Amino acid sequence: MPEPELKGLKIIGLGYKGVDDLTLKAYKELKKVDKLLVRTDKHPVIPHFKEEGIDVISFDNLLEKDLDSDQIVNSIAEQIRGYLDKNIEVDYAVPGSPLVGDESVNRLVAKLPDDRIEVLPGLDSFGLLKRKFNFDSNGLQIMDSLAFRVEDIDTDQSLVLTNISNQKAASRLQEGLLEVYPADYSIQIIEVGKDYLTESRKLLLRNLDKLKEVDQLINLYIPALSEKTEVDLDRLGSLDTLVKVVAKLRSPEGCPWDLEQTHYSLRPHLIEETYEVLESIELNDSAGLCEELGDLLLHVVFHAQLAEETGDFTIEDVISSISEKMIRRHPHVFGTKELSTSDEVIKKWEEIKATEKNHKENESLLDITRGLPALMGAQEIQSKAAEIGFDWTDIDGAVDKLKEELEEFQEALMFEQKDLVKEELGDLLFAVVNVSRFLDLDSELTLHDACCKFKARFQYMEKLADDKLSGMSLTELEELWQKAKVKLEEEKINERFE
Repeated sequence: MPEPELKGLKIIGLGYKGVDDLTLKAYKELKKVDKLLVRTDKHPVIPHFKEEGIDVISFDNLLEKDLDSDQIVNSIAEQIRGYLDKNIEVDYAVPGSPLVGDESVNRLVAKLPDDRIEVLPGLDSFGLLKRKFNFDSNGLQIMDSLAFRVEDIDTDQSLVLTNISNQKAASRLQEGLLEVYPADYSIQIIEVGKDYLTESRKLLLRNLDKLKEVDQLINLYIPALSEKTEVDLDRLGSLDTLVKVVAKLRSPEGCPWDLEQTHYSLRPHLIEETYEVLESIELNDSAGLCEELGDLLLHVVFHAQLAEETGDFTIEDVISSISEKMIRRHPHVFGTKELSTSDEVIKKWEEIKATEKNHKENESLLDITRGLPALMGAQEIQSKAAEIGFDWTDIDGAVDKLKEELEEFQEALMFEQKDLVKEELGDLLFAVVNVSRFLDLDSELTLHDACCKFKARFQYMEKLADDKLSGMSLTELEELWQKAKVKLEEEKINERFE
């Protein structure tokens, strides 16, 4: 009597996304198999085949046990070999492609003769990652998290660690990675089933063990050390170079001052740089504007670096967010909507803004940015109120209100009560801003121009007095003031006719 034919093993690659990304051959095989063994059921295609009635048995229980990597992969291989020895037909399915970064498959291949194994490839991570990170084809290591050994890492190459299915595995990997990478090294978390080109997030290596519960399969992408730390002096005009400069400043071997900074501590410097940009514009100083815009850009990149270190967002997220917003809010440019005037564009902008997901349903019409300068904020509040008709019919009403507030302020001065004076002075300033709005003048810039005018006159007074103003009487100072006023007015008139 002839011996029964020994059952073979089909090892199937599930890819890294959904059912639609399975190969046709793999899909047909998975549909007909009686018993499907899977490395992990934390994969987006598994629920589909469970619903089809396939008996799915996962090895997740082994991954959760307190076993070393060799014990886990050997146990997987031995259990599968046990089914085959009993001549039970089974398939074994793994994330990605079987022969790329899966140690359990390597052990099976070593234990079984070639004629009993058929490999059905799947979509591996290499092509997807290459498109996202644009690394050299010869500069990538792909390593199963279960086969991870520190001594095998070449830090001059990028590294992909595949199939991390629980927090224990993430913590174990972190311990080894910290032997060769800095604790503040930025790595990429890529969740299986998500879009590799967009759905990924960065965090610092020291925070890998703090990941919230790993409830699905993840891969790690770790850039080559040289890729992350080298500043290309031949590409100083690249945003990537500036990002690397800031990352270097924030690295353990970086600048002590930069390492001390936080989002909050940088606030006054950000405000200062913004006003220096405005000053360059006022002075029509192109070279100065170029320099000051660079300083302002530095702050954008610096804040993004701080956020990346805490896992909140990256400079790529900042750029992606504003690009998407500009496209969404300009349907007349990037879509089919037709808008012909600036007023129509502004109206549509506000309509789109009001419907965006991050817009608060209970937001008041008068909610404005808290960090705005007071004059700018006052004008914004008045403009918002005017949109619903709460406004004077013409500028005469605004001027009359200004006169009324001036009288109330003068009365408050007579009572010598500081709180009352402060309140009435605030009302007076608010009324001045309203007049400015009716004249279609920006009150912030109008006051800024007045400050610049005063500064120019005072500097001319200093020049006339040979920097000896402090010893002069008020009468002498007033005389110099009038001379400065006349002189600067003459210069302004001459400029108009040049």
